[in-house]
Amino acid sequence: MAKIIIVNFLTLIRIIGTIILIPLYNLYGGLAAGLTSMICYLTDSIDGVLARKWKASTFFGAAFDGVADKLFTIINFIVLYMITPFAIIPIIIEILIILVQVFKFNRNLNIQSSMIGKAKVWVLAICVVATFFVTDINSINILSLHFKEYILSIDASRLYFYLLLPAIIMEVLSLISYVLEIIFPENREILHSKPKKIETPKLKGKEKYDSFKSIWLNPVFYEEHKDDTNLRDLRKISKSK
Repeated sequence: MAKIIIVNFLTLIRIIGTIILIPLYNLYGGLAAGLTSMICYLTDSIDGVLARKWKASTFFGAAFDGVADKLFTIINFIVLYMITPFAIIPIIIEILIILVQVFKFNRNLNIQSSMIGKAKVWVLAICVVATFFVTDINSINILSLHFKEYILSIDASRLYFYLLLPAIIMEVLSLISYVLEIIFPENREILHSKPKKIETPKLKGKEKYDSFKSIWLNPVFYEEHKDDTNLRDLRKISKSK
């Protein structure tokens, strides 16, 4: 249980980042916001690595991680929208992705991130942090004066568009991949590097699920059912206890 707590605490850091990012940017500028985003995005990688290494992955952790990722991503782009109107595009697409995932959940489809979705997180992290740093480039002492002058000489609107363009492209590709999984659920394995069989879990009765903990905080249960499709039914079972 201690390992599960540590993994989820790392995820909690992104929730904290979501809360403090706007006031942090307003008070201390882009460098502070960029460093905070960098640390929070790193926790997204670290908690996943530790969860797999310690076999501490749970349905609660997966759901918590997903919520933290979406909230933190959207709040980053809300802050960036104060800087450039192009940031509204990834905000809209992220909301559409959330709606698609909710639809999939309600249709008892698997809602795990696609490989494109996982790659998107890293592209978003680089784009977001780079954009924050550019807004406060004079505060980054390790950069040469010549490089700073070159960056500042570029038209700001065009520069921000180029910085966010990879993130926008990955957002679009990610949305398309999730929509395709609804249209062609049998081809899910094509969209992932590791084919996974989709099947409905064979439940043997409510006695197997004797508490909320046995479903949402049980790593063994997670490993057995993480690729199943009817997670909505599992949620109903947990509510019935």
